[in-house]
This record gives sequence, C-alpha cells and structure tokens, in this order.
Amino acid sequence: MKHPLRNSTALAALLVAGLTPVALPAPASAAPSGLQGDFNGDGYRDVALGASFATVGGQARAGQVAVVYGTANGLNAAKHQLISQNTAGIPGEAEKEDRFGDQIATADLNRDGYSDLVVGAQHEKSGSAEDAGTVVIVWGSKNGLSGGTTVKNPQTLYGSYFGLSIAAADFTGDGKPDLAISAQSDTQNPSSWRVRLIRGPFTKSGSTGRVSSYSPGIDRPVLTPGRVSGDTKADLVVTGQKPGGDHLATAVYYKGTPDGIGKAASLRAASTAAIGDLNKDGFGDIVLGNPEEPADDPSGSTGGKIHVIYGTSSGPSATHRVTLSQNTTGVPDSSEEEDHFGEALAIGDFDKDGYGDLAVGASGESFGDDSHYVPFAGAITLLHGSSSGLTTTRAVFLTQDSPGVPGATEGADGFGHTLLASDVNRDGHADLTAIADGENDPEGAAWFLPGASSTLYSQTASTTFGPTKVGLPAGRYSDFGGELAG
Repeated sequence: MKHPLRNSTALAALLVAGLTPVALPAPASAAPSGLQGDFNGDGYRDVALGASFATVGGQARAGQVAVVYGTANGLNAAKHQLISQNTAGIPGEAEKEDRFGDQIATADLNRDGYSDLVVGAQHEKSGSAEDAGTVVIVWGSKNGLSGGTTVKNPQTLYGSYFGLSIAAADFTGDGKPDLAISAQSDTQNPSSWRVRLIRGPFTKSGSTGRVSSYSPGIDRPVLTPGRVSGDTKADLVVTGQKPGGDHLATAVYYKGTPDGIGKAASLRAASTAAIGDLNKDGFGDIVLGNPEEPADDPSGSTGGKIHVIYGTSSGPSATHRVTLSQNTTGVPDSSEEEDHFGEALAIGDFDKDGYGDLAVGASGESFGDDSHYVPFAGAITLLHGSSSGLTTTRAVFLTQDSPGVPGATEGADGFGHTLLASDVNRDGHADLTAIADGENDPEGAAWFLPGASSTLYSQTASTTFGPTKVGLPAGRYSDFGGELAG
C-alpha cells in the first residue's frame, strides 16, 4: 500500500552529488507535530516517492527516493530532496541493481516527534550474498531527513530479499512503533517466506526491541498495516501468492497483540489491500484488490474487482462483506479485459464528512473505439463512505481528461498505477497522490489531487509534476512513484 515540501534553511548534507535541489527550510515552531509522514515536524505531511530504477553515480537501477515536503498549498515539487545510498550519512553505497526505494514506509521510530522514512532495497548484496536485501531508517528532524541507520537483517542469506515488503505500525499497542518485514528464510525452499516483527523503539545506534518470526503460508508476502478491531494495536493484512508456483492470489489477516501478531483469519484472494473506517463505526474496514484476469487466476474477474470486508471488535467480519467491479451498479464505466481495477487502493476522508472514502486505481483502463482507441491510459474511481459503508452513489471517475486534472488522456500512461491518501495541506480533507508510470514515456509522473467536498478532489487546485522536477534526469525510466509513503 500506500504519496510532499517547505520554507528557508539549506541542508547541504542532503544534497545528492551532481544535483542541486532547492534548499529546505526549517519549521517555524520548535515543537514537532508528531504527524505520520511529517519528516520535518512543521505540521504538514510530506510524501516520499520511490524511484528504485534510478541510476545513481553511474550505477543502473541502484535506486533512490524523492521526498517532496508538504505546505499549506499542498505539494510543491520545487521543495524536494533526493536520498540514495550515496547521500551523506546513509549506510552503504549505490550499486547496480540494489533497487533502493522499491519499498518505503513511515513512522516515528525513535519517538522524537519527527516521522522517519524506512527504505528497503531487497536486492542489496551483503558480503558475497547476492540479493540478501537491506532496510535503512532515514531519520526525521527539524531540518528534514538526514542520516540513516541499518535495520539488522536477522538472517543474511543469498536470495533472502530482506525488505521485500515493509509495514511500520505499533502492532503491540505499547506506544512504540514496530517494523514488519518480509524475507525468505530458506533459499532452497521458495515457499519459505517469513514475516519478521522487529519491535520498537529504534535508536540511531541500531538497537531495537526483540525480533519474532511468523510464517504466513504465502509466497512473496506484501504487508498492509491498519487498525481493524478498533483497539490501540495495529493489525496486519498479508497479500501474496499461494505456495506452489502457480502465482494464485491469496490473503490472510494477523491481529495485533501485546506479544506481537497472531494469524487470525483467511481472507479473499487479493494482491493489494487498504484499511480504513468506511462507515465511521470505529473499526477499520479491509479493502482487497484482485486486478487479475480469470485466465491468469481463477479467483480473478474480467477487468478486476475489489472485496470490502467490514471490521468488528474481533477483527474482519465473516458475514459483512461486499464485492464490487466496474459492472456493479453505480460504479462508473464497465469491466473490460486488462483494466486492472483494484491494482492500487487508498482510503482517506477526501470530502471531510467523517467517513473514509476509497480510491481505486485501474491503470489498464482503455478508451475509445476502432476509429480512436487509447489503450492503457488508466483511470481512478472514487467511492464515498457512508453510515452503511462504501456506496456507489455519486461515484467519481477520474482520468486526465476530467475537469481540473492536469494533462490529457494518452495511450500507455497508466494513470492510477500507485495511490496514497494523506492530508498534506492540513485542511482536514485527505488528499490523493497518484502516479501514472507511463506518462511522458519513459519518465512517469505524479498528480496531487487535494480532497474536496462532493467531488472528492479539487477541480481547481490539482497539480502534476514529473521526475525532472525533483532532480531526476529526463528521458529515463526510474520507476518514479512505484512506491508512495507519507
């Protein structure tokens, strides 16, 4: 699952060699906000965009992360920062195929009031062990992100891919955010994937709480945190593939406990997930995305579909469940092959009515007919939350031809490839950051769509920026925004 900027003091230590990003200002107040995703504590949430295919220091696909700092006007790409393993204070060095930034997450891991950035590079080499993987914490401060600490890999193996997926949340309810990290534990057995829970607090010297290991029974597990049961402990949804090499989707739910996480329920087949309160009953609801075609996975549906599983005090409901596709009454457009409806999901209160709303990405959405066909342009569907849960009433269908959305619908743009909901401009509306990975092929681009009443997005204040605006080179594919966090 899951994605900001500032005002006036230069951070020379954060400049990437060969680039000259704008100086980053310090916040006006000395007291940090404590908001998730607010790396410099000024009260505005920031957005990190992974660019794991970026070339760094001549090393292809070494990877880096672009950070855009939040302001009262939302995202302003002129205020940005690039972080790689060649950045001063960041452990390691940029090497070919590391893919630094292919997973990112945020939390205040050392509890100093500033949100920290967690970055995975699952292909990092450790000694002679190729693809052992690494996870690095980049620390927040009043001047933004600076300095980093490696999270100890408890089992450094060839092909362990430590950092395949990362979730940051307080799973034990003790007030100290933890990290859940996917990795393989036996490279001779491709079905030996584990989820390791590393308890907080975390320190800049590298100390952590104790580590536990769990077997989800899922290959290549992807981790989505959120509070489903309404208590102080975060829960975990794990999506991925059934063991056996058939690439069939599956999902399970882990409940947070004072001692860690406990496997509690099997869910519907899915490859993506989001958690949020759609009906304002105090419990987090789980939305699962299955964008696969039936020919690829028997659990799939033409064009893709989503499952909504409502939360209760004991976890996901066994009976209050709904499945929607673009053929569901009230959902805009119709289901067509390769739409990939459900490929990306984000939940936030875009209209500020107290109910979580849902954004669904369909990056394969095509338009037109034989006389003018625009393939794989992409679209985003916005669905309102309500007292009865997710509703298709007043649904919004967003493309680059929608009112106020910058750009124009073009083939292979992939609009809606990645999504993040977060209140960047501190107006009480969740805002949507969206990626079109094929925009201006091969560069990709990001859209900042501020939340608004009724329409769920602002038709007057939405903006877009490409990777060159944050210091990445023109005409290169970098997987810009392949992961979002904030």
